[in-house]
Amino acid sequence: MPPPYRIIKVVRDEDFRSRIGNDGHYFDLVDFSGIEGFSVPDSLTICEFKGKLMEKFGTPVQCQRVWLWARRENKTYRIDRPLTTEEEKLSVLHPHFQPIEINRDDALVFLKLFDPEKAQLRYLGSLYVNVSSRPSDILPKLRSLAGFCASEPIELYEVRFCTDANRFPDSQINRFISFVLLSPFDKQEVKFDPSVMCEAIDIHSTFSTSGIITGDIICYQKSPPQNWRIYSSVASFLQHVCDHKEEEWKRHNLEEEIVMLKRQADTHRLQKDESMTVCDQLKHERDNAVRQVNELCNQSTHVILNFSRKDLEQATEHFKNASEVGDTEYGHTYKGMIHYTMVAIKLSSSQSLFQQEVSILRQWRHPNIITIIGICSEASALIYEWLPNGNLEDRIVCTNNSPPLSWHNRTQIIGEICSALLFLHSNKPTALVHGDLRPCNILIDANYRSKLCNFGMSNLFLQPGTCPPNLTARLPYMDPEFNTTGELTTLSDVYSLGVIILRLLTGMPPLTLSEKVAEALQGDSLHLLIDKSAGNWPYIQAKQLALIGLSCTEMTRKKRPDLLTKVWNVVEPLTRKPPAATWPYLQSASGDICVPAAFTCPISMEIMKDPQMASDGFTYEAEAIRSWFDRGNIRSPMTNLVLPNLNLIPNRVLCSSIHELLGIEETRKARGNGDFAAGGCGNF
Repeated sequence: MPPPYRIIKVVRDEDFRSRIGNDGHYFDLVDFSGIEGFSVPDSLTICEFKGKLMEKFGTPVQCQRVWLWARRENKTYRIDRPLTTEEEKLSVLHPHFQPIEINRDDALVFLKLFDPEKAQLRYLGSLYVNVSSRPSDILPKLRSLAGFCASEPIELYEVRFCTDANRFPDSQINRFISFVLLSPFDKQEVKFDPSVMCEAIDIHSTFSTSGIITGDIICYQKSPPQNWRIYSSVASFLQHVCDHKEEEWKRHNLEEEIVMLKRQADTHRLQKDESMTVCDQLKHERDNAVRQVNELCNQSTHVILNFSRKDLEQATEHFKNASEVGDTEYGHTYKGMIHYTMVAIKLSSSQSLFQQEVSILRQWRHPNIITIIGICSEASALIYEWLPNGNLEDRIVCTNNSPPLSWHNRTQIIGEICSALLFLHSNKPTALVHGDLRPCNILIDANYRSKLCNFGMSNLFLQPGTCPPNLTARLPYMDPEFNTTGELTTLSDVYSLGVIILRLLTGMPPLTLSEKVAEALQGDSLHLLIDKSAGNWPYIQAKQLALIGLSCTEMTRKKRPDLLTKVWNVVEPLTRKPPAATWPYLQSASGDICVPAAFTCPISMEIMKDPQMASDGFTYEAEAIRSWFDRGNIRSPMTNLVLPNLNLIPNRVLCSSIHELLGIEETRKARGNGDFAAGGCGNF
């Protein structure tokens, strides 16, 4: 019989640095769910295990430390003391470690730095302090760690949290043994039901007077100027995060109540009408909670970070040619890394163009409009999110032998462009016109979703006595009436959209494209123009797109269709991908069921049966994401960033919602079959 095994998890100092401050991790030092585990036999001693860690990570045994957990008064678990040399000779399963008298004059504290200008909280490291000394004694060390000047005034705060008292029973306390390389760590401080207390530390009182002991967290920052406009202190920043998390927690609780109610209904066989009534009521409450969260998000100001020219030079290695990814009339674009995040940095060709784009992107946010992260006024630069698949022009012509876009991706992109234009044109009191809608100004993300960019056409084109730059490439997409009147309207964007629709449909160059498509329709030979590399494009759908594209490219504006009532009503239904063959009852002829995008796996593009959440925060079909891992991929299929780990967590809430939708459709289908049996005919 094989010896019993257990899982031991190990964390290193770089694990702190890679997690704290990223993806909303502000309160914890480390989350065990994201840490690599080791399966070891119960008979293995701690000393022997440290030898295995040296083989794995290359860290010498003498540099490793093993710590005991202890429960604090605020009901969280923190490190208490290191194991003695004798204790390290015991096995990992040893049930008791006797209390010993140790020197409590020194305390190990963890340091986090808050930047009020960037609203950023990150981990710096740990530090031993003498409890009888004063915080003022370590100020030079803190300034050095943060890169502050020697005279920089700083403020110190102690941060404490409260959590569920029953999360770890007393009987299990001796099992919490932390195996740590180079730096000790705390288990998750809070899952998230926090009561956060952030108190200023008197730098002239001793650490013991302030109640600082081993395992405590000290946050510090520069002293901000008076009337700071965003978050003047770490306390105000943490309170802001808590306020938003509280709304998310309410939503989570409501969703759990819905799942619990369904289980109770199945167990006790409640009457269907009664259970549906209660379920609908909870859904209504859930929808209200979602609406409140969305309203809160809409009310909050979109923070745009300010960067210095030095920041941009470091990100692009002084704007070297190898970092340049684009050169247009709008400016030079570079690829760079800022704060461990890949970004696109565009140096605007003029100050007026820079101001134009900032004024639009600062106010307006939409899933299909490029997201601005920050600006650098000194260099007239805009910092955007990085989209790895380049622009739509490159994807249409398959630059660098990239695979052609599928017909479904093309219809999806058409729908997304239409949605973004509707958003811009609905602005009050004056509609926003993009004015330079071309494939090169449409960027594609890792999941082949599209985003509009380069909002500065009026500054480039409409100055008195000027001629639009790069006219040859731009002319096929330009509204013919603009060429004669010099006036841009929303229907100018509609014309450009029509040309893009025909290009995606045929893959042909834009010049005289509408005439060629019109002739093909008249001669019933459209199938000869459809781009075969896109796959088996449904002919009925292709013909609908050809007709709507031609109507958009009418020479006179008054003949072009209304974007909302004519174009969107045709395009939106075409963007719905047919569900997988494993769910045939969803393919009813009536088409009255709409599968939410969240129910579809981003990899297989099929409705998920076993949704699993990966460490990038996205949910995938279990078989698809495991196959992705089996092929040696360690990057996220959605963001292209290296995944923290390859662990998967079942998304039970989403699974329940999918089953609910399928159950409703199955019931509708069953009723339809009954009508068929009674009437002797039916439509499948």
